[in-house]
Amino acid sequence: MTAPLQERPVAFDRERLLARDFPVESRRWDADWSVATARGLGAGLGGELAGADQRFLDPAQPWALPMLAVPLCDGEFWQQQPDTGIDWRRIVHAEEALTLHRTLPISGSARLVQRILDLRDRGAGRGAAMRQRLSLLGDDGLPLADVDVGTVLLGNGGFGGPPPDPAARPAPLPERAPDASVLLRTPSAETTRFCLSADLAVAAGLAMRADQRMLRGVGSFGLAGRAALAVLVDNEPVHLRHFAVRYAGPMLSDETVRLDLWRLADEEGEGRAVLRLWAVERDVAVLGHGRVAWTCPR
Repeated sequence: MTAPLQERPVAFDRERLLARDFPVESRRWDADWSVATARGLGAGLGGELAGADQRFLDPAQPWALPMLAVPLCDGEFWQQQPDTGIDWRRIVHAEEALTLHRTLPISGSARLVQRILDLRDRGAGRGAAMRQRLSLLGDDGLPLADVDVGTVLLGNGGFGGPPPDPAARPAPLPERAPDASVLLRTPSAETTRFCLSADLAVAAGLAMRADQRMLRGVGSFGLAGRAALAVLVDNEPVHLRHFAVRYAGPMLSDETVRLDLWRLADEEGEGRAVLRLWAVERDVAVLGHGRVAWTCPR
């Protein structure tokens, strides 16, 4: 009996990936989903944000926590498809940025469209940097939110493409003391939908309690966003325009983290700030070089 032919791996091709056509997907969410997902990002746990969180736990109010746009954009792990040429087992989630064109309603529907914005060659052995944009479009066809995702494809460096743009490197955080700091408790493994497999934590060599789990990046993104929203714009989602982070390390369930914020000079009528998120008990960075922009500087 003849053995089945093995499918020949597809070579990594920058131009083919940049031209890749993604299917349009539908998204629909209701108030119950918005409240449950906000709780999964730690809303309602008490502490310094206890009062501020309540508006995102009320299904009768009109606006959702803006960071919910990121889980709304969750979809197929297309990088695993053989025609991409991507070494999908060696992908590192490096950055996430949310740009809001309109305020996210607590319930609604949207179309999800996506494309690859850029691919840069970090060099053989160092991987490729990929930037992808996922856009939520309202029923009227107008943009609601953009989520830009930055990943490092560790197994695909040295393909001969353009190098990373030095201007894209973030400026160092200010050396002065933060203008504001907020202590937060991360949700327990039982109360969040953003847990990763326990095997991944073991593989990463994380020391943690038996009841703890490593959380997905969206968990730290949403938790930090909640705190920045409360501190910078009095928890008014209509004012938030941009929230972006660089992932520095994993966040665990049921641990204490501290958000440090530095306000910068206003720019073109928008308030601006930078931030980091720090795991207090483990004394390590979770998020670094975060950026926030809003329309009502304080």
